[in-house]
Amino acid sequence: MGRRRTCYSNVDAAARRIVPAAIAAGSGGYAMKVHVKQSLKTDVASALKLCTDQKNQEAVYAKLPGTDVRIKREGKAPNVRLKISRTMPANPPAAIKRLVPATNQVSHTETWRADGDGHVADIAVEIRGVPVKITGTKALRPAKGGCSVEWTFDVTSGLPIVGGVIASFAGAELEKNLADEYKVLKAMA
Repeated sequence: MGRRRTCYSNVDAAARRIVPAAIAAGSGGYAMKVHVKQSLKTDVASALKLCTDQKNQEAVYAKLPGTDVRIKREGKAPNVRLKISRTMPANPPAAIKRLVPATNQVSHTETWRADGDGHVADIAVEIRGVPVKITGTKALRPAKGGCSVEWTFDVTSGLPIVGGVIASFAGAELEKNLADEYKVLKAMA
């Protein structure tokens, strides 16, 4: 039977939320939704450049946790594909230390496209060797005083028993990483 797992964020609940999501019955897995929405004091076009330009992305990731960062950009705005990989530290709870190492190879792709008066990226995250799937979107939309940046992710693990712990841990780590990214984007916007 599908399981629900809830983790509540104690940081700015209006802007950052982790809420439960159901997985298909019979999967024995766990899922979480991660949703973060913030505002930037810049227009959508400038935010898109900040989020997709090679040099801007190199500057952003230089200020974020992780080492051995590699960024590959393909295409022309607004149809840009980014492939980003880096080595990230982790401090998993004891229940999953055997499944989640203290250092992880994390890679993700962002496939950007125009969407109405904004832009959206489909995002797929892979944490090498960790039984978790992370997919979602990052959207830039016009807003009063600038634009909004909104991340929405599904974090799933199909493992019975510890899948909920893995999904909760990965969701909480993702939320921290998005908060770090927002701080950098806000400073650079």
